[in-house]
Amino acid sequence: MPTIQSGGSPGTRVEAGDAVLSAAASVDTAPIAARVAAFQKVHADYSAADAAARKASDALRAQQEKVAEADVDQDDSVDTLANVLPADGLPRANPFKPFGVAAPHKVKDLGYAREAKVLLGLEKAILKKKASFSPQTVEAAKAAGNAARKVEAVLKPIVKLEKARADAMAKRDALEQAWETAFASLKRGAKAAEDDGHRGLHAALFERAAPAKKKARARKAGEASTPAAP
Repeated sequence: MPTIQSGGSPGTRVEAGDAVLSAAASVDTAPIAARVAAFQKVHADYSAADAAARKASDALRAQQEKVAEADVDQDDSVDTLANVLPADGLPRANPFKPFGVAAPHKVKDLGYAREAKVLLGLEKAILKKKASFSPQTVEAAKAAGNAARKVEAVLKPIVKLEKARADAMAKRDALEQAWETAFASLKRGAKAAEDDGHRGLHAALFERAAPAKKKARARKAGEASTPAAP
């Protein structure tokens, strides 16, 4: 039978600990009660820390998705502004050049925050001389500015969320050795108890039946049986 191992990741540790403690609840663990209690406490702390780390990671990932979605709108606003500016006499090859800005495709290749800063500068320059531009250009400039401000807004929580995730992961990692030590102590205690006559304790806690293998299919998919001769 396969023996439950501690695993090499937070998820597998939590899974292994849950399985062992679930088994411990249904067998007599009196000979190793102290070790079970010690592991139970460490496992509860580690599981809580892992849940907090996962929650922090999920929160960061969700915010990163918001940034990515906002940047799509920001990139679209770059294209829209670039498309309307030539009608106001700006060069088609790079309608941003008169503003001292790189070509649209290069603007979109900038980082989120830098691209937003460039768009806000373009909006300011165009609105400052809006009488020289068509209503379409003015509206496109405003839309670009709004898209840039949205990017800046959704970027703002990222630093705090990154720190929260790092702190949560560090707290969980700090408990890793204690968990591994308590798990190994419990396993060793169960083996020692077996040597003292408490047969089956180690197996009950740490051994699990291997999953049944699926039966081989009698025929390949689509293979028809040969009809009997009339």
